[in-house]
Amino acid sequence: MIKYDDWWIPLQNGLSNYIAQNVIQAETTSKQPPYPFIAIKQTSPAIGVGQPVLFTGDGIQTMEQDYEMVLSLTAHSDAIESATDLANKARNYFLGKGTVELSDAYIAIVDVLPATNRDVFLNIEYERRIGFDVRLRVRDTETYNIDVIEKVTVNHKEE
Repeated sequence: MIKYDDWWIPLQNGLSNYIAQNVIQAETTSKQPPYPFIAIKQTSPAIGVGQPVLFTGDGIQTMEQDYEMVLSLTAHSDAIESATDLANKARNYFLGKGTVELSDAYIAIVDVLPATNRDVFLNIEYERRIGFDVRLRVRDTETYNIDVIEKVTVNHKEE
């Protein structure tokens, strides 16, 4: 089974090292870091791709299924320039170095969508936000025990 940290930790570490800024989970109750930073929201956790494949042997069945997930990344800042620069730097990670780093964690980058403005009016000022979505693909493997019929006896009834 793919666990949240199986993809989150490599992605967070790789991206934060590349952009040299904080990368956090979006919409949490934690205190937000100082500007600028990237917040990531998992908008689609598991979109099945293709059909599951089953392997059976020695009383164990293994199911493999490829899943796509969509992540929404948003660069937050108090200045439009730094939000734009940070979003572009983060996109470049997924278009370049991230393809290699994340593949080491068995994560494939399927698509990196264009960046768009996501500014938010707070009270008397704006929080500058530039964001984009990324489609990732992972392979989920689930293994479980199955009952095996070891012997079948057929009784014939004569009429």
